[in-house]
Order: sequence, then C-alpha cells, then structure tokens
Amino acid sequence: MTSKSIYPILRFLWISAIIALVIHFINFMGNGWKIDYLLNYKPLLSNFSYAFIIGFLNIGFFTWIQKVFSWRTHPKTLIALGIPGSVILSVFGFFIGRVIHSVWIYGNSIDYFLANESFFSYLFAVFIALIVTLAFHAYYFYKFGVNAELKAQKQVIEHTKAKHQALKDQLDPHFLFNSLSVLASLIEEDPKRATKFTTNLSKVYRYVLDQRQEDLVSLRSELDFAKVYLNLLSTRFEDSLEYTIDIKDDEHKFTVPLSLQLLIENAVKHNKVTEKQPLHLKISNTESDLIIENNLNPKAKESSRNGIGLENIKNRFESFGQSIEIIKNETSFMVKLPLLKNKNS
Repeated sequence: MTSKSIYPILRFLWISAIIALVIHFINFMGNGWKIDYLLNYKPLLSNFSYAFIIGFLNIGFFTWIQKVFSWRTHPKTLIALGIPGSVILSVFGFFIGRVIHSVWIYGNSIDYFLANESFFSYLFAVFIALIVTLAFHAYYFYKFGVNAELKAQKQVIEHTKAKHQALKDQLDPHFLFNSLSVLASLIEEDPKRATKFTTNLSKVYRYVLDQRQEDLVSLRSELDFAKVYLNLLSTRFEDSLEYTIDIKDDEHKFTVPLSLQLLIENAVKHNKVTEKQPLHLKISNTESDLIIENNLNPKAKESSRNGIGLENIKNRFESFGQSIEIIKNETSFMVKLPLLKNKNS
C-alpha cells in the first residue's frame, strides 16, 4: 500500500476520532457533567465505530458512482442512485455499528442483541442519512455550477488568447522577407511571374486580414488560401517543394482559419527543403478530418519556437470542444484537424 492510499485512510480515522470526541462531550453534558461518563472509553469507542463505518461506506460509495457517472452528463442518475444508496448503506453501517457497540464493546451475546433490536431503532439513522445525503448533493450541485461557470469563462479567455497568439504567429516575418527577396529576383528574370507572385502575395495578406476576426471559415476558402500560399512557396523553393491536394466533398465543412497555413509553415520551418531532400506535402480529408502530412527531413538545429504553431491550433480547436490528432514516426509527420459541419458547432 502506497503513502498516497494510506494518507486518506489516516485522515478519515482522524476525522472519525474528532466526531466521536464531539459526540462524547455532548453526551457528557447531557449526563449532568459526570466525570465517570467522561472517563468511560466505551461510549467514545462506540461513537467512533458509528462515525467511521457509516462515513467509510458512504465515501466509498460516492467515490465509485462519481467515477462511473459525471455530474455534468448524468446528474439525474447520480441523484437516483446516490440518495437511496446512501440511505441504505448508512442504515447498514448503523446496524454494523450497533453490533460492535452491543456485542464487542459491551460484551452482550448476538442473540441478546437481535432480541432487543427493533425497527424504530433505525428511524433516527434513516433521518440523519437523508439530511446528510441531501446536503451532500446540494453541495455538489452548487460546486458543479460554480465549476461550470469558471470553465466557461476560462474557455472564453483561452479562446481570446489563442486568437491573439494566432495573429502573432501567422505569417512569420521571415516569410515576408523571403517573399520580397524572391520578388526582387523575379522582377529582373521574369516580370510576368513577378506580377503573378505579387498578386498571390497580396491575396495571402488579404485573407489574413479578412479572416482575423472569424472563429471558423469554410473548408473551401481555407483550401483556396492554402493553394495560393503553396504557390508562393513553390516559386521560392521550386523543385524542392512538392505538394498534392486531394479533397473530396468540401461542401458544408468548416475549420479554424489559417490552421493550414500554420501547419504548412511549420513543415517548411522545421524540415530541410532542398533538391536532394525535397519536402513533400499532402492535404487530404475523410468525412470527419482534414489531414495534413509531410515527410520528415528535420533541420540539424530546431527553431526555439518549435511547437508554438501546433499548440496554437490545439488551443483554438479545444475552444470548440474538439481535439486535433498528431501522428509522428521516423519518416512522416501527420496532423488530423476535425472538420465541423456548421459554423455554429
């Protein structure tokens, strides 16, 4: 048995002892402050037995049902099981306590104990069990309501922070510097390509400005933007960057804006992109996920900002109650982004 499992038991023993002492002192006052009663260990031991057995059974029961059922999703089930279950266990615990009280502590025979038991002896136990159980459920409903409100506020704050961080992370300044360098060389070498490159570059920044206040965008608009962004990168890296887009049924599907751009940027940032070691990107989808995959040719020295883009995307999807899936092995890196079916998801 580990210290983690022993500590709750010791704490509960200590709490039961305090309860027993309090009840013993109350009974001491009720018996006319008689010192003989105060020094008598038997009533004290009996009180401890009741407190420990009834409390132990109830704590174990409530711990179990709250592992099986959640207050968020099954509150009615918890009430339907919790109240009668607690009452039954409390009465059973009271019975065990009375056996210990009469037979073990005071030395009566089991036959004598059973002969003197009556239904009315347990009415008080049922009454106390009902009060304690109702108080317990009222407390947990209150606690759940407070926690739910705090969680909702935290999600709003985290979502706002994620959106702010996304704007900071989007389109790394190096992308602009590199794009301007490519544009400068194209102006001399191929003015027509330079014009097309400038048009695509303006589309990229226009999309960022248009979507910066949006929580979700259509999959089609995100793919159109990704194609423009990839065209810019292809002009820069030429044969060192290859990509395929295999999307089926992009109607009525939504995703987090600029999530594709961040993943593409991450792939370029953290992998070698050379003629000998080209970067291969593939964008595809299933009914429920948008999949972005690239081969792995990691740079010798990773960026200190490694992982910020992924964490950003993860936080933004979590604000919608969704989780992204990351699959990495020795040769490839894949991210699955959940697709939402409507903008109110």
